Amino acid sequence: MRISASEQVQLWLSGLPPDTKRRVRAAFKALPAGDVKALREDLEGFYRLRVGNYRVVYHLEAGSHLLLDYADLREVVYETFKQLRALSEMPGEY
Repeated sequence: MRISASEQVQLWLSGLPPDTKRRVRAAFKALPAGDVKALREDLEGFYRLRVGNYRVVYHLEAGSHLLLDYADLREVVYETFKQLRALSEMPGEY
């Protein structure tokens, strides 16, 4: 399975302490296994990976490609990701 990460996830990962970064990377390598749960309602079609107090939202693309969309602390990750999705889906003004 091929895994790629959004720019936000890459920046988030680079800012983590070394021990946490190792745990998160190990969890990424284990995907799609691990503490994974399908999301519902507004985030249907996405999954979350739990690593301690952190959550990583991802989805599966065509073939065997997994895209890590957004990562942050549990307290903020879902609401922030929903807001970013809503903004990206707004039609542009011309």
